[in-house]
Amino acid sequence: MLFQPHPDPNLRRHWYVTQIGLVLLPFSTLLGGVTLLINSFVLWAKYANQLVQNLVNQVLLMLGVWMIIIALFAQYKGYSLPGLFNFLPFFIVFVAQSRLIESPQQLRRMAWLMVLPSIAIAVIGLGQLFWGWEFHLKLLTVENPNGADSDGIILDWLVHRGGRPEGRMSSLFYYATVLASYFVTTFTLSLGLWIEAIFTRRSRGWQRWLSILGLGAIVALDGVALFLTNSRNAWGIALAACVLYAVYVGWRWVLGVVAWVVVAVLEAAYGPPPLRDWFRAIVPRIIWARINDELFLDRPIASLRATQWKFAWSMIQQRPLTGWGLRNFTPMYEAAMNYYIGHPHNLPLMLAAEMGIPATLIFYSLIGWVMFKGVMWLRESGRSWDDHYAMFSIVLTFAACSVFSLFDVPIFDARINLMGWLLLAGIWGVVLRKE
Repeated sequence: MLFQPHPDPNLRRHWYVTQIGLVLLPFSTLLGGVTLLINSFVLWAKYANQLVQNLVNQVLLMLGVWMIIIALFAQYKGYSLPGLFNFLPFFIVFVAQSRLIESPQQLRRMAWLMVLPSIAIAVIGLGQLFWGWEFHLKLLTVENPNGADSDGIILDWLVHRGGRPEGRMSSLFYYATVLASYFVTTFTLSLGLWIEAIFTRRSRGWQRWLSILGLGAIVALDGVALFLTNSRNAWGIALAACVLYAVYVGWRWVLGVVAWVVVAVLEAAYGPPPLRDWFRAIVPRIIWARINDELFLDRPIASLRATQWKFAWSMIQQRPLTGWGLRNFTPMYEAAMNYYIGHPHNLPLMLAAEMGIPATLIFYSLIGWVMFKGVMWLRESGRSWDDHYAMFSIVLTFAACSVFSLFDVPIFDARINLMGWLLLAGIWGVVLRKE
């Protein structure tokens, strides 16, 4: 059965709707995202008194009000006011869905429903790289005022032959690094489900082996797709996830394999000759030349992360308390550097520059507290291995998403943003249920 019933009859319909939204989300921001948002609004209408009773939700709502005030006094209000939509709707989803997701069994089902659509996303990505796929599939179009190609409202699948940028898989996402963030999530979850299938005894005989083989194939597919996004950030996080899972289940041999891979890649990228040449005969050039940036030697100074981080830091120094307003980094950077960039490739720096240090500290303190409570939940005894492992997998996946945001900012894609907030809501919901 694909969709799981909720143990509480009053929440059963809402849990079904959330599960449907999760399946639709990677394919349509409108169908999946709006489904989840409307469902969250309905939950708010029913359970508002309960939802505002815990401190995390209260502080998050007050932070939302503070962000609105900052946006009203921003340097570029035309950027800051729309920028609120990258946060406020997701606060609503987090608070509402944490009321809905109460058990490790729901966490496991959420993981499955995030992983299954990744099969199609990966296949489309392989098609654009190796089979020449290129199309723009739209449903209910709206004309673009600047004369560019019209966009689809319900469905808007834009697939570039060869990927975007060229040579890097982007599939149904607008850029390779955004897809990399997606596959960091699904790879970590699918790897967790595969390991669970190996150790669990919920199914036996041929059903167990079918589950192991099927999930193993998904892990391999997502891993290949993640590699083809050519994101160094994603590569490193995927390796770290493998190590942490291996430590959890006691697969010490994996640590040796990962250590050898890391040493080989670093020696091929940075080692002195002739040692470097020997390792380069083993490690593909696409890997070591990406690591040491030899593939992109002539990039403009303004396109480098170090330049963007330095500029964001200067913004923080000028307005440390209130910031310059959400999304204001982009016009200010373009005015100063004559170069357009959508964000500074570091979420904490971006938030501190745009809404000030106090608001950023509150934002990350809330997330850190939820993660801390999730880890404390894991440390408590008396739970089954399956339940403990389900929570561990979700905590690890959200941590992977958080680390990714230190080197890129994928939250401007609502699908990625929603997946992250749903993972966090799942952790918080299970913790609240225990308390």
